[in-house]
Amino acid sequence: MAKAPTVKLANGAEMPVIGLGTWKSPRGKTGDAVRAAIKAGYRMIDTANDYGNEDEVGDAIKDMIDEGIVKREDLFIQCKLWNTNHRKDHVKPDLMATLKDLKLDYVDSFAVHWPQACPSTGEKPALGADGIDPKPRDQPTMFPLEADGMYACDYDCHFMEAYHAIEDLVDEGLVRGAAISNFNARQVHEVLENFKKHPPVVLQNECHPYFQQKDIVDVCNNNGIVFQSYSPLGSGDRPWARKPGEVELLDDPRLQEIATAKGKSVAQVVLRWHMDRGITAVPKSITPARIATNIDVFDFTLSPEEMKLFDKLNQARRFLMWDPTSLHPDYPFRDDLPFGYKTAQPLKVAARASK
Repeated sequence: MAKAPTVKLANGAEMPVIGLGTWKSPRGKTGDAVRAAIKAGYRMIDTANDYGNEDEVGDAIKDMIDEGIVKREDLFIQCKLWNTNHRKDHVKPDLMATLKDLKLDYVDSFAVHWPQACPSTGEKPALGADGIDPKPRDQPTMFPLEADGMYACDYDCHFMEAYHAIEDLVDEGLVRGAAISNFNARQVHEVLENFKKHPPVVLQNECHPYFQQKDIVDVCNNNGIVFQSYSPLGSGDRPWARKPGEVELLDDPRLQEIATAKGKSVAQVVLRWHMDRGITAVPKSITPARIATNIDVFDFTLSPEEMKLFDKLNQARRFLMWDPTSLHPDYPFRDDLPFGYKTAQPLKVAARASK
């Protein structure tokens, strides 16, 4: 059984450098994936209420604790504040619903999931029990739509309101560390300049060899924030359309050559690249064998020459844009939108992705 080493966060907590991601893990399989991960040595689990599987994560954690495989203090659990709940009065209800699903008294990291309060009506909390299917704003949903089919947008709410409320939850003992996710460099600086008491301990953003995020990794390193990569293997199961002739990261022949030389899988080589850069990662899998091999990356390193080869792979290609939320002024990836882009209706985007 492999165990990941840890990195010390700004609040003094130790976080494993590799955790299990649960985004896109289907219901009915998520719990078994978490059980397999903990048995394989994972001690960090990343989850969020909008993934629609947080209760299964909680069931699995409880099972592993009840069976004596781990203690609560052995685990680092990270969850996220959903966009509908950025208003100060909505932040704690969001967390309490998550704690109920996870069957925990506290979480180790609570991140503002996205900086933009969209989709959001700003009127009341929207929780996991309300469902994750886009619906008109007068119906229960975490993804409210306006009459024109566009996401509802809370233009009067700024992400610092949410962050300050998370800081209050740290003081209450319900959260050990405040964190952020999907923030651009300017927004990270804004948090650093305006937090009250608890600086962000983690920034979780998309990162992989095709999208290496060198600038924002430097921002984190220079300000005591641990950078954590989601979709570290390139999100090959992403549901949206690919470009014609697009080579998937794990099929890249240059990476396959390194993997063959090392006697490792391409996924293991890519995760080792993250470690050798000094950043952390939360790869997602529901396959027990892959879950086990994804954490088995601490018996080798990449040579300086191999690391230089990775430099040649960077294409600054962001896979997760979530552009239907780009109508909000705090949308973080505006510079990555194509020229002339007009915000699309989310249901039409989903229909295109399913074709």
